[in-house]
Amino acid sequence: MKIYPFAAIRSPAHRVSEVSCPPYDVVDRTQAAEIAAAKPNTFMRVVRAEVDFASDSDPHSLGVYQRARANFLDLLARGYLVSDPTRGMYVYRQSKDGRRQAGLVCCVNVDDYRNETIRRHELTRPDKELDRVEHMRAVGAHCEPVLLTVTDQPSLARQLARDMNHRPIVHFSAKDGVTHTLWNVQEVDAYHAIFAEVELLYIADGHHRCAAAARVAHEVQAAEGSNASAEAQRFLATIFPAEELHILPYHRLVRLAPTQSIESVERALAGAGTLEPIAESVGTAPTNRGDVCVFLNKTWWRLRLPAVTGGSPLDHLDVVRLSKCVLAPLFNIVDERSDVRISFLGGCSVEQLSSAVLRGDADVAFAMYPTSIDELLAIARAGLIMPPKSTWFDPKLRSGLFAHAFESADSSELASHG
Repeated sequence: MKIYPFAAIRSPAHRVSEVSCPPYDVVDRTQAAEIAAAKPNTFMRVVRAEVDFASDSDPHSLGVYQRARANFLDLLARGYLVSDPTRGMYVYRQSKDGRRQAGLVCCVNVDDYRNETIRRHELTRPDKELDRVEHMRAVGAHCEPVLLTVTDQPSLARQLARDMNHRPIVHFSAKDGVTHTLWNVQEVDAYHAIFAEVELLYIADGHHRCAAAARVAHEVQAAEGSNASAEAQRFLATIFPAEELHILPYHRLVRLAPTQSIESVERALAGAGTLEPIAESVGTAPTNRGDVCVFLNKTWWRLRLPAVTGGSPLDHLDVVRLSKCVLAPLFNIVDERSDVRISFLGGCSVEQLSSAVLRGDADVAFAMYPTSIDELLAIARAGLIMPPKSTWFDPKLRSGLFAHAFESADSSELASHG
């Protein structure tokens, strides 16, 4: 596996708390606008430039993507982003609630994504993929890294630990309680040697960014031929050892069909598995694989799904079992990617689920047991695809810490934003 150093565009240490922000896809438009209003120099103005437009404007218009580039150049011109003078790699550590995970920040090749040396486990949605394509085209940079993972590489963890013995270049705690620390890699060749022995990488989070980077790379190659920049054929990634990653459950919210009633659904659930009410003294989050906690008719129930019968790694996923045993036969939800009656909440508490139902946002909530990293890897190795919204990695990679430019801004552009 080839990895590459890059000339990072990053926020300097004394401004990183002003610039950095949650990733583009974990906040809605209202939340993004609130972040931008509170911090005028936030990177949210780059990854979600619609915050600079009226709330009813089209977030996918050409003007929004052009504004993203303008905001990117403005942050560079005013020193809220800086370009490292030489190519390098970085160690990125996140700490939360006593847990730590450290990974390598570098670039990887789009060819490895195309030939499935970088394995996926989810399908992309055409609209979301196109959004990131247009954003990359306009800004000329990969603004947020993809989260990749690697297995069976203890030498990677040891080398990361060596680099973390040096003085960090960035260290701060975000509002959500996650502490972020960055170090310069001291010996790039050591990581080249480690990854020369790696046969596969796995996408943990960032399928749409991977697909978009591959499309943009193809466009650049087709347009520029032998003059195409090598940087456009690479994209930004942070690679963590699999054993350090932490996955939270991705829950389901469902609306009833017009012909259904709460009572009929309750009866149908009792026939789909073992259903029993949960006493108030017992927690309402699933504690075992195969258990789903259901909030229905102002009551929490525990549903024990039927035993696994298939031999595929997919058959063992709770989200697949729920789909086969409940969502399809009881609600006629057969395409979770497009059916408007199902929505998803990841990384949240069961109290947030019940509140969503009580507010009228949904009729039934299904609290899931988390998918494990071993399940994800088994499915990716087999070339299979998970249902949408099967994993919520926590913590998320912070945006604005580093970006990878594949198209240079000329001096006149920078001057116009100074």
